[in-house]
Amino acid sequence: MTQLKNTSGFAVSEAPMQWSQQEYASFGLEPQVNQHRYHESTLFDKEALVALLNSYPRKWLQAFSMGEDPTRADEWQCVDIPAELTGEDMWRAVETGRVWLNITHIEEVDDAYRDLIHGMYEHLAEHCPHLQNPRAHYSTLLISSPGAQVYYHLDAEPNMLWHLRGQKRIWVYPAMDTRFVPQEYLEDIYAGEIDENLPYRAEFDDSAVEYLLSPGDVASWPHNGPHRIVNNDMNVSLATSYYTPLIYKRQYTQLANRFLLRNLGIKNRSMSEDGLIPAAKRITYRLINKLRPFKRRDRSASYITDLQLDPNGELGLRKLSVAQPASFSRLAQQQESELSSVETSTAA
Repeated sequence: MTQLKNTSGFAVSEAPMQWSQQEYASFGLEPQVNQHRYHESTLFDKEALVALLNSYPRKWLQAFSMGEDPTRADEWQCVDIPAELTGEDMWRAVETGRVWLNITHIEEVDDAYRDLIHGMYEHLAEHCPHLQNPRAHYSTLLISSPGAQVYYHLDAEPNMLWHLRGQKRIWVYPAMDTRFVPQEYLEDIYAGEIDENLPYRAEFDDSAVEYLLSPGDVASWPHNGPHRIVNNDMNVSLATSYYTPLIYKRQYTQLANRFLLRNLGIKNRSMSEDGLIPAAKRITYRLINKLRPFKRRDRSASYITDLQLDPNGELGLRKLSVAQPASFSRLAQQQESELSSVETSTAA
């Protein structure tokens, strides 16, 4: 049985997940909320999180703001984080404002969080053989204001939400159903051409499963299940994505539909993933993409903002006189440019 690791800050030695046989068997196949003990880790105490914010690479530290209407995803906006803000400043802006901090790639930055996340998937691999050996792929620590929402969306990778502090409400909708996810949106999300937000109508909730999450709950759903979230109070959650061999079938099927069939004007594109025709479609896409990579849309323009995080401002924000690339986008581009310059000079 997987044991808690000392680097994770736990004071107990019991397995952090002890689900029933049926819960393990249905994981990833249907929406469900199970229990965990990761919220007991000192890694998620306020002091540890403030220290993490103080030291975190700013290129991977994102902030966003949003409106109150769940149908107005156009009000979702990235927020610049000024270099002089401390972790305490950021925490205060979230506590008193209406913002959402997205601490991305946490498994690559901090060994203690990496060990904790890898332990999660070692445990799931041991108890959920139907997943065919899942591996943690990408994880994000979320610190959210009271009332902040995450709009109706889906993620390309299968993922789950480990709730740690506060309470939040989540709605999960049927997966791979074009009544709720237009096929072109699904293809474009896999292609990285649009973000994860989807068109939402209030009547979708009639087909949703709704949960109220408290610390120690973990929500999961079938791969590509749309979902949305509203935070009751200040919240901390850990979103983790994972890969299994099964995921690549869907990924390359959707990419083949986007870049091969749609480009040929074929409207009725099958989303079937099993059989000879889907396999041939995936192989054809991969061969063509290797010889002549398909061009992807540049999404950098969506990271321009006139908002800046400010713990003393209304809603934790202040208005900039001139719009600019958000800090995370600016710093990532700067590093990419520096690496390119180094490679060029080395080659010379």
